[in-house]
Amino acid sequence: METESFVSLPLDLTIEILLRLPAKSIGRFRCVSKLWSTMTTTPSFVKSYSVHSSARPCLLYCKNGEEKCVFYSLPHHHDTEKYLPKEETGLPLRIITNENNIHHQSIHGLIPVENSESVIIWNPTLKQHVTLPQLKVSKPFISLLGYDPIGDEYKVLCMSLWVKDEDPQIFTLGPGESWRRLIIQDISPSHVKFYKAIWRCINGVVYYLAADNTIVSFDVRSEKFGVIQIPDMSLRMKGLPWGIKILPCGFIRHRGRLALFSYISSLRGRISLWILEDAEKHEWVRKDSSLPFKTLTSLSTGEGIFLLRVSGETVDDELIYLPDLAERPFYAIFYDLERNRVRKVEYEGIGEIKFIRSHCFPNHIESLMSLNDLLTAA
Repeated sequence: METESFVSLPLDLTIEILLRLPAKSIGRFRCVSKLWSTMTTTPSFVKSYSVHSSARPCLLYCKNGEEKCVFYSLPHHHDTEKYLPKEETGLPLRIITNENNIHHQSIHGLIPVENSESVIIWNPTLKQHVTLPQLKVSKPFISLLGYDPIGDEYKVLCMSLWVKDEDPQIFTLGPGESWRRLIIQDISPSHVKFYKAIWRCINGVVYYLAADNTIVSFDVRSEKFGVIQIPDMSLRMKGLPWGIKILPCGFIRHRGRLALFSYISSLRGRISLWILEDAEKHEWVRKDSSLPFKTLTSLSTGEGIFLLRVSGETVDDELIYLPDLAERPFYAIFYDLERNRVRKVEYEGIGEIKFIRSHCFPNHIESLMSLNDLLTAA
C-alpha cells in the first residue's frame, strides 16, 4: 500500500505565506507545533507582519453599549459597495469611555486610552490590554502614543492638561521600563490644548495642537520637541473686508506629511488642507477642492440632519468621511482629492443596535505585539 509523502515547504517560504494571512489564522496556526508558535512570536516576525499589515489597514469601529463594548474591523476596500462586518467582543466599558473627550489614535496597531487614574494600552488584534505603572502627573492628563519605525519602539508621552510648569513624562513599551521625566533644554513647548486635544503620529513624529495655538512636534526616536507656527487659516466671507480666524479641527497625513483641516469649509461644500512643507521654516501649502457630494444631509428617518466629517485617510491618500451620527446603514465615503473621485461603502448591521457612544480609529492595522509580558522585569 502506497502512502502519500508529506512535502515540507522551505522555512523562508513558510514565513512568507504566514505573513500574508489574517491575524486570526496566525493564532490558530500557533497551535500546530512548537516550531510554528516560536516562529510567529519572534520580534522579527512580529515586525515584518506589521509591515505587511500596513498595506491593508482598516477602520476600527468601536461601540459602547449599556452592558457591552464591541468593535468591528471595516476594510477600506471591498469588492462590492456593501460589506457585512463581524461583531467582536471588545474591552470593558470603563476602559474605552473617554472622560476628557479626547480623540485617540491607533498607532501601528496599538491604541492608548486613559481614565482618571492610569494609562492603558490596548491591542485589539490580540484582544489584550495592559495598565501602565502609576505616574506622577497632575490630573487631568493626556497620553500620546508614538511609534519609531527605525528603532521599532513605542513610547507613551504623558502630560498634565492644566498644570503648565510640569515636565512631561515618557514610557517606552518594553520589559523592565518605567516612567521617565523629560528634561527639556532647547525650547519650552506648550502643553496640549485642553478643550481641543488634537494629535497625530506621522513617520515617527508626534504632532499636537498646543494651548498657545502652535503645533508642537515630538520626535519619538530622539525625544526632542519642536514648535511649528500654525498657518493663516482665516475664513473669508463674501461682503466682509476681514477674515474670521479659525483653528484646525483635525490632523491627517497627506502624502506622508502633516496636514490640517477645518470642518467649517465642509459646511460650505469644500475641503481645505494646509500641508506642512518645511517644519523648520514654518512653511505650509494650501490645497482647496469643491466636494462632489453633500456633507450636510438628512437622516434616513427624517428626524434631523447630520454632518459627514473627515475622520482620517487611507494609504492611497483618500480622505475618509464618516457620519457624526449612527446613520442606518452605517457607511463611509472615500474621497480622492487628486482625482476628484468618490466611492461609498456601506457596512450593514452596525446601525441596527442602539449604543451610547462610538469611537472610530482610521488606518488601524493588525499587530501581533503581545502585551502579556510588557511589564515584566528585564
